[in-house]
Amino acid sequence: MNGRGTQDDVQTLLLEVIRRRAAFEALESEPMSKRELAETVGVSGATAHRILASFREWGLIERSDEGHGVTPLGTEIGRAAGDYRARVETALRLEPLFSAVDLDGTFDIGTFADATVTVAEHGNPYGPLNRFTTLLEETESLRGFDTTSVAPTYVEDIHAKIADGMSVEVVYDYGIVDQLATEYAQLAADAFDRDNLVLRVHEDVPFGLALFDDRVGIGGYDDETGLLTVFVDTDDSGAIEWGERLFESYWEGSSAV
Repeated sequence: MNGRGTQDDVQTLLLEVIRRRAAFEALESEPMSKRELAETVGVSGATAHRILASFREWGLIERSDEGHGVTPLGTEIGRAAGDYRARVETALRLEPLFSAVDLDGTFDIGTFADATVTVAEHGNPYGPLNRFTTLLEETESLRGFDTTSVAPTYVEDIHAKIADGMSVEVVYDYGIVDQLATEYAQLAADAFDRDNLVLRVHEDVPFGLALFDDRVGIGGYDDETGLLTVFVDTDDSGAIEWGERLFESYWEGSSAV
């Protein structure tokens, strides 16, 4: 592969490794003959020959007495191709979130690779909210910010958690706190008087963020109905650290109620 390295070369090589992923991973596991590769991947001898020839041309494999094995370059290219493929798969899974939420450059898609993605569907429009409340039941603390108030169906559940002593620190858009106090006057008055609940307001909350004991979640809403349309959560430590930094920045820029 001497002298190569243009953008076209990089794209062609990545696509080749991704397209031949099963064969490349087989060779990564152990050196193989052409016949062994064909049997392992389930292709003809002629196809195995073409695959090996292509990998050799790029310098990804070399032949030894044990068979065709991956070179150090091949190992690095394989890792890069795997990362690329994983990021594309993650991006496709998170598409509902990207459609509902504007995430800044600090968001690392890699930390949400194993995230649970819950989307509102025709037969289950409250799926994302149900996912949120399930996580709420399992946590002893909640921090975050949000652009809208909780749906009426779940207000009593959240009030019960606060009454049981759950530590809550939440930043809301301006007007949401007044809305809560008006629509749920008795429950709100009781909750607002508790030391374990701290509410603050901010003029520009971007979306919903929830930090549980050991998970972080992002929520996106329908602009017209206010319905939670997608909720994505993960226990990845990098994602939690990102969520904590984001929460702190909005908490510091918020005002007391």
